[in-house]
Amino acid sequence: MTFAFVSDHLALDFTATVSWRTTRPEELLAAPADFARWAVAAGVVDRLEAVSEADLAEALALREAIYRPAAAAGGGSAQPAGPRDADRLPQDIARIRQAAAHPPVRPTLRALGHVERLGGVREVLATLGAAASDLLGGPDRLLIRRCEGEPCTRLFVDRSRAGTRRWCSKRGCGSRVNAAAYRRRARQDEQI
Repeated sequence: MTFAFVSDHLALDFTATVSWRTTRPEELLAAPADFARWAVAAGVVDRLEAVSEADLAEALALREAIYRPAAAAGGGSAQPAGPRDADRLPQDIARIRQAAAHPPVRPTLRALGHVERLGGVREVLATLGAAASDLLGGPDRLLIRRCEGEPCTRLFVDRSRAGTRRWCSKRGCGSRVNAAAYRRRARQDEQI
């Protein structure tokens, strides 16, 4: 299993560990080892060992606590899934705050061009909580969008100059949408 990092923010890439969340949900963090692999692939830590089932449950709860306010905070196409999500906002903010209260992963310069990132599950969750706090508490929360590519439901930060980015990834979702539009136009031209 590979992870995609196209949301332009660590916290949103973490929420994307449920692929196709509202269309055909696929859990990418099904086992503790999956969370360890994601944390390394995301560059949060160099290695993460001894992830328990309880640690994974805590990570998944934090992920959902980040997702709901992120979906609600964004402008454009990002919206909460329903009214229950708005009711959970105080608990979600409290969970994010609680995670961020712990010491995060600290980078250590080992040599010129070599940084070591060490920490355990608690530090990884603190890093994710801090990243989510920064995103949701700052002006970038208004740049959060939901990918318009079907069946994708990934949230991303739209840093485009015009603020009109539609897809999480031009190569992935954008390419699929453009190819489908091209095929549709080609069929119409053949019928004329």
